[in-house]
Amino acid sequence: MPRWPTAGRWPARQAKVVEVPGSGCRWWTGAISGRGHGRFYYAPDRVVIAHRFAFGLAHGLDALDQVRVLGHRCDNPLCQRVHPGHVVASSYEENRREWVARRDLAGSPLGDPRGARRRARELRDLARQDPALVAADLARLRALYGEQLLLW
Repeated sequence: MPRWPTAGRWPARQAKVVEVPGSGCRWWTGAISGRGHGRFYYAPDRVVIAHRFAFGLAHGLDALDQVRVLGHRCDNPLCQRVHPGHVVASSYEENRREWVARRDLAGSPLGDPRGARRRARELRDLARQDPALVAADLARLRALYGEQLLLW
């Protein structure tokens, strides 16, 4: 059983990532977990979280082995962009602290009344149809709930 997906899995995974106009995120359009994170099978009964796979590709398996938690600074569990403003190495404590600090901010995706999984599922489905539909939905939510201010 392979420890990690082979390089041959990269094109199939990459086909499930789209760009959304006006968003710096790289949006996952494949299967999602109960918490709204992208996931895929790389062997029978072996699932990998998609943003962990992206981090491993960007930084290598040794770096990934040292990271217990990856935080979405963009608060988008579908995001695959490994970058300081998006998916970064974190810790359970830091990730929880950031979630608490941002969940009640106006316009925060963390406070979306749909909840993380339903929000992710609906936005993923829009991204599958047309990434511009995601941009329109995000604009609608900003108009409804306000704009999130940056903390740092």
